[in-house]
Amino acid sequence: MNRTALPIGLVAGLAAALLFAGLVTQSPGAVVLALAAPVPVLIASLGWGSRAGFIAAGTSAVAIASFMESILSGAAMLLGSGLPAAVIGHMAGLARPREDGTSLDWYPLSRLLFALVAIAAATVVVLGALLGYDAAGLEAAVTDALSSQPDSPISDPQQVQSFVRLVVAAIPFVQPTLTVLTLAACLYVAAAIVRLSGRLQRPKDDIPATAGLPRIALPLFALALAASFLPGTAGTLGAVVAGAFGTGFTLVGLATMHRRTRERPARGLVLFSAYGAIFLLTFPLLAFLVLGVFDTARNRGADNPQT
Repeated sequence: MNRTALPIGLVAGLAAALLFAGLVTQSPGAVVLALAAPVPVLIASLGWGSRAGFIAAGTSAVAIASFMESILSGAAMLLGSGLPAAVIGHMAGLARPREDGTSLDWYPLSRLLFALVAIAAATVVVLGALLGYDAAGLEAAVTDALSSQPDSPISDPQQVQSFVRLVVAAIPFVQPTLTVLTLAACLYVAAAIVRLSGRLQRPKDDIPATAGLPRIALPLFALALAASFLPGTAGTLGAVVAGAFGTGFTLVGLATMHRRTRERPARGLVLFSAYGAIFLLTFPLLAFLVLGVFDTARNRGADNPQT
């Protein structure tokens, strides 16, 4: 047993709780810091082992529950940030000896991305159930907020209602998207930090070459997208899963662009133009989603356990 797992886990858990506290206390300036709450847990898991990561996740939940005097807040910390980070860190550290016994086969990046996407979808569903997501109530609250604004650009009641319905309908798609991006970014940052310290055992992944999703993600995405058109809870669940896997395919599409432009003379211009268009217009992301789906359908090795 790693004797440093307990103290490292406790310190990392307190750091994660400190970052997450801004979101719980609804401090506007600290919301961005709250998005980084998984980083300390991931650092503990990647650098000191899975035990340290799970200790950090539990510590962060207890700290938030004690600080807020609310078990619900602690559960939100555990289920929304700590536990997903601990599980992802554990999976990133999985390895098995090769047949020659001289090296290790690490958990494939494609399967790690699949797990991250699935965990993000499950996290959004669990938090929605825990916090009592109510589309009708949210619609009424947003409508009241817009109607009470004297300088609102939308004054017609019918236009306000249409806009509110559009916003509320987009939430089940957008929330898992943000969760996937947050977990992926936190994993990347945590791995970079642990690598600089010399404690990361996993070799650096060639992300453009190995990023992908197993083929099973294709029917799951298709079924979820079809289910998102259903009314009620089934439609909301379908939208959450579709949003999470759609983001995963988009990341695969972006990785494909990086891979295909390697050693091309205009690579810098292509990448700058692509990300500039995404930043300014957003909708070009749909093209990368399609590219990610196409790349996965071609089965470019995403189902191969070798990284």
